[in-house]
Amino acid sequence: MATSTENTSLRTQLSNRLSSDEDNDGLEIFAILSRQRWLIGLLTLAGLAVGLIYALNAEVWYRSQAKVLINEKSAGLGAGSAATDIIDEDILANHMELLQSRLIVGEALESNGLMNLESITPHLGDSGDPVEYVIDRLELVKGGDGSAKTARSLNIALTHTDPEDTQLILTAVLKRYEQFIINQVEQVMGRANEMVNKAKTEVETDLVAAEQEYLTARQEAPLFFQGEGSSNIYQDRYRRLQEQLLDIDIQESTIRTRLERVEETLSEMDEEKSTAADQLDKLALIDSESLERLGVFAGLQMNSANTAEFRAAMPAQTEKARAEITHLLQLNSEKQRLTAVFGPGHPKVQDIQSEIESVKAFLQENDELAEPAAMFADSTLTPTGLLRAYVGFLNHDMSALNEQRKELTFLAADAEEKAKALIEYELKDLVLQKKISRQEALFDGVVQQLRDLDTASGLSGYLYEFLEVPRLGKKSWPKLPICGLGGLMLGLFSGLVLAVANEVRDRRFRSASELDEAIGLPNLGMVAKLNSIREGISGLIAAENSPNAEAFRLGRTVLLPEIRSGELRVLGFTSPMQGDGKSTVTSNFAVSFSQIGLKVLVIDADLRRPSVHRYFSVAKGAGLCDVLEGREQFKDMIRETEAEGVHVVTAGSSPKMAAELLQSDKLDEVIAEAREMYDLVLVDLPPVLAVSDPIVVMPRLDGGVLVVRVSRVRRDEVINTMRRIESSGGNFVGCMLNAFGAGKKFNVEGGYYGYYRSDYSRPASKNGSSKRIASPARASSIPTDMN
Repeated sequence: MATSTENTSLRTQLSNRLSSDEDNDGLEIFAILSRQRWLIGLLTLAGLAVGLIYALNAEVWYRSQAKVLINEKSAGLGAGSAATDIIDEDILANHMELLQSRLIVGEALESNGLMNLESITPHLGDSGDPVEYVIDRLELVKGGDGSAKTARSLNIALTHTDPEDTQLILTAVLKRYEQFIINQVEQVMGRANEMVNKAKTEVETDLVAAEQEYLTARQEAPLFFQGEGSSNIYQDRYRRLQEQLLDIDIQESTIRTRLERVEETLSEMDEEKSTAADQLDKLALIDSESLERLGVFAGLQMNSANTAEFRAAMPAQTEKARAEITHLLQLNSEKQRLTAVFGPGHPKVQDIQSEIESVKAFLQENDELAEPAAMFADSTLTPTGLLRAYVGFLNHDMSALNEQRKELTFLAADAEEKAKALIEYELKDLVLQKKISRQEALFDGVVQQLRDLDTASGLSGYLYEFLEVPRLGKKSWPKLPICGLGGLMLGLFSGLVLAVANEVRDRRFRSASELDEAIGLPNLGMVAKLNSIREGISGLIAAENSPNAEAFRLGRTVLLPEIRSGELRVLGFTSPMQGDGKSTVTSNFAVSFSQIGLKVLVIDADLRRPSVHRYFSVAKGAGLCDVLEGREQFKDMIRETEAEGVHVVTAGSSPKMAAELLQSDKLDEVIAEAREMYDLVLVDLPPVLAVSDPIVVMPRLDGGVLVVRVSRVRRDEVINTMRRIESSGGNFVGCMLNAFGAGKKFNVEGGYYGYYRSDYSRPASKNGSSKRIASPARASSIPTDMN
């Protein structure tokens, strides 16, 4: 029950500690600054000292400045209303360029005899040009300060090593600038006046010529052209004629289609040799308009046969048959009309079709009455005759349409020619009007320019006023605060750069979480202080109530389930390099496991530098080396220690070939015998990167524990250690951290360790007689595990 409570408590504390490490990762930058604080501070102070020394020994520079207000006195040529109120920013830029030009500066120095000033000569470079030197030292800034930032002014400053010469040079430059502006405005105004007068004369001449040309064009224009806005009657006529031609094309196409269809039907009727009653339905091909014309034609034929003699010779049934045929023709005509209007499926069309079928049935029953010879003799019209008459009508219509087309085509061509001529006059009139408008606008603009020039001729062009004249130069450099601050910042920046460089170069681990992420092994615990080998068994801390002892209990809790299940009976301890504390950790783990009643055997397999006998305060004597060489029996080499439940096998006599002994089969026999005799066997192995012994032994064990001293081991050493063991067939089951001398990231006072110390740990008695190692039976008052 106590063991279960111990496991739950320690696992919870381990989880809390790992969570705390993750929360502190965000403060890594502060950890770097803390570790490198002495370097950063030293370089910062050095930078400050350099800045102050520079300020005290640098050459002194003086600054003289002036301020000029620049504005226009006139609207200028073609200026708008906005330009009369403010000066464009480009104008200020032009004045700045003018002040810094070689023209102004060179003439100012030369006219005032300043080319060979003694204060300038030492500063001239290889070029020896004083003009270039002055231009480089001039500073110009637009606008004022604060709310007057948009002011139409220029701040002009000159920096030089002599205060009086600084004032003198700046004054000479400003005077030359003023004179140049005056001369330039006068020259520009004179030339502009001359050019505008010349332009006025030329524009006026062109305007008169354009007006005369327009007058001549109107006199030669056709009668129907009334100027802008008048209609083109020929264009309207041409449009109407084209519409008529389009109608003729449509009619001609319709007639041609009907003609082809009727002729095709006549050919079929000639081939079939059918009766007149069968041919009556073919009359549906005749359009309604032609039916009227054919009706008139048929009436004429019927009148010729309707004489008294003919009628007396005809029986009454013949008269009835003629009436039925006439009725059939009317029905076909009505069917054609209704079909065109309503479609073939309409009820009215269906009714007429039924009536037509009834009439056809009657005619078929009285076939002899329907024969043309019997009914009308030689003077009547048959359906074939009606269709042939219809063909004649269509051919006549086609001829009439062709004649009409020729006449309309001639009229359209004539209208098109006259319409184009009239359009040409319209376009020419429009061009001449626009030309006159442009000339008038140009003339008005030139006249306005002349008025502006007349107004500006009495002004200087620009209003420039010196708001501040150059004064005796004031000291501007070096400034002690600025130099000191600059040196301080430079030193601080250098310190930060070197600090980061040191961190990058330093390949050691900076936190437990960083180590866990790099190796991927379970963290068995972390101790900040281990016992000294000189104290022997009395110096082992695993039985204490302290944060460092609690680290071994944490590792014991992590490994205990596999040990009790038998999967982990023989456990090796090694480290990357010598001095990492692996032997100390092995000894303390042996005591810690014995505290819960396990029989533990510690085998010192570090044959080159044995130390287990010193930690357990036993004589070195014969040991593992003698067993492997066959001089002693393994059971005889097992020695008891003052820690109950812990036995040791020392390294024995120093061998000449340690690696060869550890590779022998005898070591397998020793491990097998120890496995049968003890609950847990701990093997102290040499460092992996120092010798090859651990690579030989580790594959024969159930697992290994890697001891890492984080204050000295590098990342590549740990990774190389793991790689060597894994390549040989061995495996690590966990990692124990030796945080002695490490930074705050490995501080065991925080997290669950601090909680343990504040609530559960008890200080040792003042006389120092508190026993550190005791069995549960002899020292029941000392808790063997956490509750």
